Amino acid sequence: MASLAFMAPLLPNGRERLQGLAATLAGPRLAESAALHRRLGVSVERWYLQTTAQGDVVIVYLEGRDLSLAFQTLARSRARFDVWFKTQARAAHGIDFGEPPRAPLPTQLYRWSAATQEEA
Repeated sequence: MASLAFMAPLLPNGRERLQGLAATLAGPRLAESAALHRRLGVSVERWYLQTTAQGDVVIVYLEGRDLSLAFQTLARSRARFDVWFKTQARAAHGIDFGEPPRAPLPTQLYRWSAATQEEA
């Protein structure tokens, strides 16, 4: 299982947009969100809102089988819900998930788990 985390600064009104998107994904569009995660092979997605001196940021954590493939699949998707999601996310933080990532995904530097007592 692969994992990654990334941070994105929020645009003006991004906090409110992101909070609304999170509520919608966890509420009325939960089934569509779950279906998207299954199609992408993503088993865990968490968002954290962090306020900094430079403004609000979102920290996103993902786990899945092949996260590079997940981003590529999302970029190519023209499914109605997927296009809606990409538009909503871009309005909050400016990242265009309709394009494959231009840079490599983040590299994990350290890992520790109480369950496995593994360190990396």
